[in-house]
Amino acid sequence: MSIVHDLACPVIAAPMAGGPSTPALVDAADAAGSLGFLAGGYLEAEELVAQMEETRAARFGVNLFYPQAAPDAADLAAVADYARGLEPRMRRLGLDPGQVPGWLAAADPADRFAAKFDAVCGADQRRRPAVVSCTFGLFTARDAVDRGIDTLIVQGPGAGGHRATRTVAEEPGTEPLPELVVAVHRGVDGAVPLVAAGGLSDPISVAEALALPGVVAVACGTVLLLSDEAGTAPVHRAALAGAPRTVVTRAYSGRPARGVATPFTEGPGAAAPAVYPGVNAVMRPIRAAAGRGGEPELFAAWAGTGVAHVEGSPAAGVLRRLAGF
Repeated sequence: MSIVHDLACPVIAAPMAGGPSTPALVDAADAAGSLGFLAGGYLEAEELVAQMEETRAARFGVNLFYPQAAPDAADLAAVADYARGLEPRMRRLGLDPGQVPGWLAAADPADRFAAKFDAVCGADQRRRPAVVSCTFGLFTARDAVDRGIDTLIVQGPGAGGHRATRTVAEEPGTEPLPELVVAVHRGVDGAVPLVAAGGLSDPISVAEALALPGVVAVACGTVLLLSDEAGTAPVHRAALAGAPRTVVTRAYSGRPARGVATPFTEGPGAAAPAVYPGVNAVMRPIRAAAGRGGEPELFAAWAGTGVAHVEGSPAAGVLRRLAGF
C-alpha cells in the first residue's frame, strides 16, 4: 500500500527547488500528520545528504530532477544569442558577460542525478526517505505503473514552478486538473493512487480535488511560500505581495514554468529558447544577483495560480486548514 493512504492530513508539502523547501518545512508537514518533500533539484549530493540528516520528520520524501538530453551545438548557439541580449543587464548586476561560455560548459543536463540517487539509496535507515519522486522523467503514466511506481502525482496547469513536461521542447498541456485526473485514472485502470497538484491553495479547491477518482492526497506548494519554515528568498516573498498575475514562461530556465509576470517575462524573456539546462545556466547567476538587489524582475518568483491564498504563518497550520481540520 502506498504511503499516501495513511496520511492523517492528506495535504502534502510539495517540493520547491531553489530554496523554499527546507528541512524545517518538511518537519512542519510531519507535525501536521502529512508528508513533506526535500527538493533535490540544483543541489549537490552533499547538500542533499545534509538536508536529509537535518530533517527530524518520521517520514519524508525527496524529489530529484530526471536526467535530460545534452543540448547540441545549435541549441548552445541559440542560448549564446539569448545571453548576448542580456549583457547590459549582466553588467548592471556586476556580472561579467565573458563568463557565459564557462557557465554553459559547466551546465549538467543530469543535475548530478546519479550521485544524488546513490545518496538517497545509501542513507542509513533512520534518514532514508520514505518516498522518492522524479520530475522531468521520460516515461508515460502507464510505463510508470509497469515499472512498479506505486503513486502518480498528476500536475495540472495551475502549478507554480516548472511544469513536468517529458521533454524540454514540448509545451505543457492546458487540460484543467479535474479532466487530467480523470484521464490518468482511466489510463492506468485505477491501478495506483493519485496525488493531485496544481493551483490547490484553499480548502474548497483541496476538497474538490480529493473527491476526484483515484485521488487520495493533494500536493500544495505555492500556498506555503510565505510560511515561517519556508526558505523563500526575501525578493521572492516581496514579489508575492498583492496577489500578482502569474504566467508560464521559459524566460528563466528554458523550460516552461509558472511564475509572477514581470516586464522581463513579457519582454526580453519571451525570446528564451527551449534549451535546458543551457538557459538555466545563464540565468542562474543573473537570478542570484537580482535576488541580492538591483533588478527584481530578473528573479524567478515561481508561483501558481492560487497565489492569492498565500499567507505568512506556521506551515503545519496552513496544511491543516487546507485539509479542513
